[in-house]
Amino acid sequence: MNRIVAVIASLLVLLLSSSIPAVSQENAEKKQTADADKDDKFLKDPSKLWVDLSVLMFLGWGYRTGFNYTGASDGFNDSEFKTWGKVPRWGIDDSQFPTLLGFQPLNYSYKNNNTFQLERAYITIKKRIGEVFSAKITTDIDQNSRDFLYLKYGFVQFLKEFSTDLGPITLKAQLGKIATPVVGITDNLNDLRWLGPNYINNTKILLNGSSFDNSADLGGMVSLSLLKLVTMEYSITNGEGVKSDHNETYAGKSHTLLVSVNPGDFLKELYVNFYGRWENTNKNKIVTDAAGVPTKYQGTDERNYIGCGAAWHSDLIKAGVNIFLPVMYFSKTIYVTPITGYSPRHKDNFLLIDSWLNFNLGAVVPTAPVLLVGRCAWGREKKSLFSNGRQAHETILLGGGVGYQFSEYFRMVLYYEAIRYHVDYTLHDSTRKDPTPNNSVYIKTEVKF
Repeated sequence: MNRIVAVIASLLVLLLSSSIPAVSQENAEKKQTADADKDDKFLKDPSKLWVDLSVLMFLGWGYRTGFNYTGASDGFNDSEFKTWGKVPRWGIDDSQFPTLLGFQPLNYSYKNNNTFQLERAYITIKKRIGEVFSAKITTDIDQNSRDFLYLKYGFVQFLKEFSTDLGPITLKAQLGKIATPVVGITDNLNDLRWLGPNYINNTKILLNGSSFDNSADLGGMVSLSLLKLVTMEYSITNGEGVKSDHNETYAGKSHTLLVSVNPGDFLKELYVNFYGRWENTNKNKIVTDAAGVPTKYQGTDERNYIGCGAAWHSDLIKAGVNIFLPVMYFSKTIYVTPITGYSPRHKDNFLLIDSWLNFNLGAVVPTAPVLLVGRCAWGREKKSLFSNGRQAHETILLGGGVGYQFSEYFRMVLYYEAIRYHVDYTLHDSTRKDPTPNNSVYIKTEVKF
């Protein structure tokens, strides 16, 4: 009897022990299925706070010497156009003869010639809100203002791809604070935004303080991509730029057109682009005094450009060049009271060339991701009787560096940049010379996660 009881007890223990793993596995599978159903529910329900969050920072160290022109007022000329010009050759302003005045080199960078920098800190949130709609918000910092956080991008997007017998057709539209088409495609093609803005975005340092485009603006954009061959984009925006959302300073709007040819099925690395931007910056403005009496009448001002470019974009080499022909129109101006005067309508012509090289050895030798980068830009403000007194301004920028791609989230480069300034006077003046060339050394880093 005891033996029978012992055998039955052994069988029960063996059966129980064999069933526990099966029950545990079944419970785990049920839990995994429930979690998957829960995740799928969250993905399908746009009201749930499940978003794509990313961070991108550009930071480093810089050392500058020489004339550091940023497009701002030079301290000696506070006029509306903020020009720069030649300086006394021997540090003495002998144009004020017989009084000879000491004269500092124009805007020589005594300040901030050795500084750490946090240039950009983007925090981006993306969210799908259906099959074809999504939203994106990106915040940024202003390094020229203390603790100034602002909205860089904030828009809703429609994206739909249609299949045809000839190939796909993609329609995209954005509404809100959007990236401008020309600046956006240039930054994407050169992948050098972490070193600094491209030079249609930063024309003011090359074209004597004149700006012609913004990195972001408030408005709308529509894009049509045909058969993986050509993309056409059109945007209409306020024109004032990223920091002027609801405080428009003029009535005009900015219109930008981009046509990008990229034969994806044949030579997907090649891009040939055509650009155009047209903007009215003032609409028939009448200035009055405190009593409401008109003192000045001003017509329509404009800033426009057309251009073209070619680029090669691959994991190993990113190289390209853009050529722009910017034009700035200054309207007819009539001064009524208390000053009587007249300024005819005139224009200021420019020429801008922006080129780049970005070489990543890690694309072919993963164990040695060495970076070689270079930039060359040249800008000229042509002679104009009314805009600059027939004085052409030329600026050439050369930069190059070597770095290392530590991972897909972190890269660093040691970068040298030289900027040369030249004024082409109508009459030669041996007592004056061009501003001191700017020579800068940087350590630039990009961190993202």
